Amino acid sequence: MQITLIRHAEVDISKNTFVYANELKKWLDIYNNAEIKEHFISKDEITKIFEHSHQIICSELKRSSDSVLLYGKKVDIKDTLFNEADLPYANWGLIKLPLIAWAFLFRLMWLFGYKKNGESLKEAKLRAIKATDLLVKVSQKNTNVTLLGHGLMNKLIAKELVSRGWISQKKMGTNNWDYGVFEFR
Repeated sequence: MQITLIRHAEVDISKNTFVYANELKKWLDIYNNAEIKEHFISKDEITKIFEHSHQIICSELKRSSDSVLLYGKKVDIKDTLFNEADLPYANWGLIKLPLIAWAFLFRLMWLFGYKKNGESLKEAKLRAIKATDLLVKVSQKNTNVTLLGHGLMNKLIAKELVSRGWISQKKMGTNNWDYGVFEFR
C-alpha cells in the first residue's frame, strides 16, 4: 500500500497586500476561491504519481481540486477532512500589516493555543487522525492513493501515518507541488 501526499499548486493572488487583522476573513475567502497558477513544477514526477494512483483524493477547497484538474485527472473523493487547518485571526483594526506577516503571526500564535475564528491545533490534529483513517481505508482497497492537499494538514497526516508504522519513502517539503510518499509493508 502506498499513500502520496502532494501540496496543491500556487494560488494566483497577491500576498503583498496590507490589511488590518479584522480583514483577514475577507482575504481568506478570496484566497480559498482564487484561481491557481498554471505553471508546472516537477511535471513529469507529478504526472507519474497520478498515472500510478488508483484513487485521487482532495480537499473541498478549490485550489486542491483545481490542481488535480490541471493534470487532466478526475477526483475520486473530496472531503473537508483534508482542508487546510484554519488560520485564526483577530477582530483588531489597529494596524495594517502585509498578509504574509499576519499569516505568520497568527499561525505562530496558533501553535501556542490561539484559535479565535478558527480551529485549534488540537482540533486540527484530531481531524488529521480522521483523515488518515480514511486514507488508510481507501489504500487497503486501492493500493496506491494520492491526496492533493495542503501544507500543514499534509504534515499532520504524514506524522500520523508514521506513528502507525508507515515508512516515509520521500520526505515532504513545504513548497507548492512538494510531495511525500508513504508505504506500509
